[in-house]
Amino acid sequence: MKSQCFRSVRCLWTVAPFLGAVLALSITGCGSTKQARSVSASGFLGDYSQLKAGSANTDDPLLVYANPNADCKKYKSILLDPVTLWGKADGSSFANLEPADRNFLTTTADKAIRETVAKAGYLVVNTPGSDVMRMRVALTEGGKSNVLMKEISILAPYASGAATVWSEAKGQALFTGDAAFELEILDSVTGERLYAAADKRVGKMDPRNYHSWDDVTESIKAWSERGIKRLTHCRVSGSFVAAPKEKSLSDKIDKYMP
Repeated sequence: MKSQCFRSVRCLWTVAPFLGAVLALSITGCGSTKQARSVSASGFLGDYSQLKAGSANTDDPLLVYANPNADCKKYKSILLDPVTLWGKADGSSFANLEPADRNFLTTTADKAIRETVAKAGYLVVNTPGSDVMRMRVALTEGGKSNVLMKEISILAPYASGAATVWSEAKGQALFTGDAAFELEILDSVTGERLYAAADKRVGKMDPRNYHSWDDVTESIKAWSERGIKRLTHCRVSGSFVAAPKEKSLSDKIDKYMP
């Protein structure tokens, strides 16, 4: 029966979108989120005048500032502020968030940040000091994905075409989630800004994500991986100004994929 199904044009048309999604995943690798086209300032950082667009075709955040005079080698530890959900006043995605969801997001982000700091070779401390940086982090957007509708848009031929058109217009796959964050690193004593960034990631048409918050948690994971590289570079080279690194092939392909 299965062999007869696959010989029929109708059956092939039915499974083609799913096969296409699987093929796309095999090409682009394991990442189920991608960098968004833009990010909006939430107000968390206060002064955004220093932030500039990240270098094109690199893994920079969408907006970034690296103090050229900062001497990273003098810092051995990081003082972490509690992670906060900082939504914009007008229509924040956090406005009606259930307490359990709020706790899940802040706990997930806090764990990722602590792991990032540790893997980059820094100690987490509770008091300021001359060799201590202070890190402030906020999730500024966080939207759940509609897992059921996302699966339908992948599998159903009548839905996949419309989903592709919508994705190309919006830069985000239909029914997927998204997340944005802002981060600031300061001298814990003087308050001098050493580094600041704002970035946003959106879900891709990935059939492996079964939880409505998966696109958000995968975004946090991607930021953590980039954070480890940036902080390690800071500790080793003494500068937050990282040498531009060209995006991977999968990241370049993501630009054109839903």
